[in-house]
Amino acid sequence: MQRKMKSALHHWWPRCVSKNWADDDGFTSWISPDGTCKKIPPAKLGMIGNGHHIKLNANPSEDSPFDTSFENVFDNADSNFPTLIEWLSTLRYEKIPDKDFKDRFTPEVATNDQLKLFTECVVSLAVRSPMNREASVAIAEKLRGRLPSQERNAIIGLNMRNAQRMIADSIGCDGKYAVLLSENKEFIFGDGIFNNISGCINPPHSPKILVALTPMMSVIVSKPTSYKNEPRISTLVLNDSEVDECNKAVQIYSKSALFFRKDRPVLTDDFILDEHRKYGSKGPLDVLIDGLPGVETRQRFHM
Repeated sequence: MQRKMKSALHHWWPRCVSKNWADDDGFTSWISPDGTCKKIPPAKLGMIGNGHHIKLNANPSEDSPFDTSFENVFDNADSNFPTLIEWLSTLRYEKIPDKDFKDRFTPEVATNDQLKLFTECVVSLAVRSPMNREASVAIAEKLRGRLPSQERNAIIGLNMRNAQRMIADSIGCDGKYAVLLSENKEFIFGDGIFNNISGCINPPHSPKILVALTPMMSVIVSKPTSYKNEPRISTLVLNDSEVDECNKAVQIYSKSALFFRKDRPVLTDDFILDEHRKYGSKGPLDVLIDGLPGVETRQRFHM
C-alpha cells in the first residue's frame, strides 16, 4: 500500500539563517511592494506549503505512486549554516579606506571542505528561492498561460529537484569566494537574490551568487571562466554606499518580500513593480564579482 506523503511547510529561507535577522524584540520586519510593513518571528518567514514535494495526481486530495520529495537535498546546507557563519565571522577583516574596492580585499585561507560547504549553503539559498521557483515554470507559462496550481507546483518541483546537486557539484570548491562585511549599515534579504543560476537545467556557465547571510555579512560564490587559483577566498569591508548598492540589487531581484532587522530600506521603483527583475546588462554587482582578486576585469565598481 502506498504510504501517504505528509504535508509539510518547507523553508526557502532556512530558520538557521533567518534567526540572524531578529531585532531586540525577537522579530523581523517584512515589507511588501505596496509599502506595508509588519513584524513577524523569523522562524515563520520564508515558508511554502509542500514547497519541495512533487505531487503528480491532478486531484490534490489524492496521492500518486510517483509522488516524491526533494526536501532532504537541503539537509546538508541547513545543518551546516551555523558552522559556516561562525567560521566566516572569524576571518580577518581589514578596513582600508580611500582606495578602489579591488585594492581593499584581504586574502584568507580555507580548506577544500570549507569551500565545498560554503558552496553548498549559498547555492541552496538561490535554488529554493521564490525567484528560482518562478523561473522553473516560466517557459511553460509563457507557452500555455497561467497553469492550475497543482500542475504548476509539479512542474516547479520537477525542474528544481536536481538543481542543488547539479549546481553545487559543478562548482565544488573550485571558484572564487568572498565575504563582505558592512562597516555600519545593514544588508537586507528578499525573495530574490542576485544570481545567474535561476532556472538552470544544465550546469551553469560562469555562475555567480551574492547573498546576505546576516544583516552585517554578505557572501559571494562564483566560478569565472578564467582566473588565478589564489587567493580562493577574500574578505572586504564595505562602506555604506557599497552596502546600498548590494541592497538595491536585492530590490531588483525580489518580488513580494523584503526583510530587514533595523535599517528599513527606502523602496525603489524596481521592487514596487512587484516582479522578479534582473540587471539589463552588466550591473554593479557583476563588476564587483568580476573584480575579485585573481579575476581579470575591464570595468570598475563605481557608486
